[in-house]
Amino acid sequence: MSIKALKKITLYGLASEKDALLRGLQSLGCMHLIPLTEAQSGEGELTEPQSAKDALNWLTSCPTKRREAKAAGDFTADSIVASVLENKIQHRHASDERDALVKRIKEVRPWGEFSFPYLSDMANIRLWFYVVPQKDMEAVNALELPCEVVHRDNKDCYVVILSEEEPDTEILPVKRSHVGEHSLSELEEMLEAAEMRLEDVQGERESLTRWIYIIGQAVARFEDEKVLADVSNSVLDDDQFFLLSGWMPTDREEDVRDFIDAQPAAVTIEEPTEDDVPPTLLESAESTGGGSEAFSFFQVPGYRAWDPGNMVFYSFALFFAMIMSDAAYCAIFAGIIFMNRSKLNSSTGGIRLRNMGYFMSLLGVIWGVLIGSYFGVSPDEISLLGKIAFIDLNDYGAMMSLSIVIGVAHLVIANSMSAWVNRHRSTALAPLGWAVLMAGGLGLYLAKSDYLPVVFADTAGPALMILGAAMIFLFTSERKITSITNLLLRILDGLKGVYNVTSAFGDVLSYMRLFALGLSGASLAMTFNNLAADALNSSPVTGVLFAGLILLLGHVLNFALCIMSGVVHGMRLNVIEFVNWGMSDEGYPFKAFRKQED
Repeated sequence: MSIKALKKITLYGLASEKDALLRGLQSLGCMHLIPLTEAQSGEGELTEPQSAKDALNWLTSCPTKRREAKAAGDFTADSIVASVLENKIQHRHASDERDALVKRIKEVRPWGEFSFPYLSDMANIRLWFYVVPQKDMEAVNALELPCEVVHRDNKDCYVVILSEEEPDTEILPVKRSHVGEHSLSELEEMLEAAEMRLEDVQGERESLTRWIYIIGQAVARFEDEKVLADVSNSVLDDDQFFLLSGWMPTDREEDVRDFIDAQPAAVTIEEPTEDDVPPTLLESAESTGGGSEAFSFFQVPGYRAWDPGNMVFYSFALFFAMIMSDAAYCAIFAGIIFMNRSKLNSSTGGIRLRNMGYFMSLLGVIWGVLIGSYFGVSPDEISLLGKIAFIDLNDYGAMMSLSIVIGVAHLVIANSMSAWVNRHRSTALAPLGWAVLMAGGLGLYLAKSDYLPVVFADTAGPALMILGAAMIFLFTSERKITSITNLLLRILDGLKGVYNVTSAFGDVLSYMRLFALGLSGASLAMTFNNLAADALNSSPVTGVLFAGLILLLGHVLNFALCIMSGVVHGMRLNVIEFVNWGMSDEGYPFKAFRKQED
């Protein structure tokens, strides 16, 4: 993965040919335009086709779809959109009717099957229904109006009061139940009819999904025309000529020149200068491009920086694996990705994220096997899996050292890449000095912990740290020394750079979250296993049920927490600690002026 080289293109043409030239460039689809004037609203600006978008969203969210038609036949896009929106309204009405009947049946069912007699047969006496909690039945017993308890359960009593007028709202501590004029059997028949209408509307919706492509193309045409109008209003023009400027990938220069040669226009193509700030166009492979997709969600590297996508792909997968710390959890995570592969395969970005998810899962399974954790259960040492598991997650000293080694290696790579990007400037020696200082500090720490020979603690480690600090002090600033004042300011700049060693120490220690979160997830899994075992031993009958519930709910909760921690903290270490040391500026994405319609 890399950042594609761009060239600046300036196009001069006749004002009368502006529309044709812009349409041609839109079809070519390789330019990021630079607005030369503020876009003005004019007659050419189109209204956003919100109704068509609503129709498209309604059809694409349908669970079952038909094969898409590529031609509209005798229909028009407007008529299809109108039919879809009408179906959406009918679906909402049918769904509301069904839900209202379900609610009404739930309210009426405790009263049983009955129908109201004519008022003339009741001497104009009406029936008023109340659901009264048993603890409030004293208020019913104190009523002067005639009443009857027609049903009771372990919580409530169902009371009918007879009265010509509605009783006062304060007569009972509960509100009156609105039973309605329809009997329970009538409501059930109405519900069945409503569900059938809803099924019919849903069937019509599924039939309309065949027009998804047609509506999508209509929306794309509207969007293309709107973008074209905006671009036309943002170019610099007068009565005779217009001027257009933008950026294009270097590898598309021949295509652009071939297009311009066939047009009544002139073009100049040049390399970006130091004062230019080109957009960033990332070139990523499907196999490892998920790192760039994930990183670009938070930040886009500058044009003259470097693409950290490859590094993020591997480091994020490693961090995720260490935080999950369970082979079975990671296998389930891979299964979830596999079951959603059709959705992920619908776009290039989804394919890249799918591949990164598979790699994260594979690395997580390997790490889980090495530490011997399967749903928090460790295999016997005499078994094959037990012999493979040689990493002890409970060896705090070793795991802390491993986390620090990973953190220092991550930050050394970041500083090394920063030095390489700025290799033509003297300030490149400052990040190189940080890499040397961090490596020396790691050697000193590992030697003190008896992982390296004592020479790293006595000589090599301190020497590297002193050398790195000297490089930081001397080359952090590019301030030229032309006077005593500038010399003093240069010294202050160097001291300020060296002072950041406290920040470096904190960033390195931040990687210990890999060990802490992995240990907490594994400990929580074992805790749920122990609770389930205790429940199973407590009762031979109900213990099985409670043990199963504890295992299911406990591991689902722990699995969700581990995934959330792995994603959040794994990406945090890449976006904050790593970027803080490896990238000095942020860019903006390359947005091609291209057609969306096929």
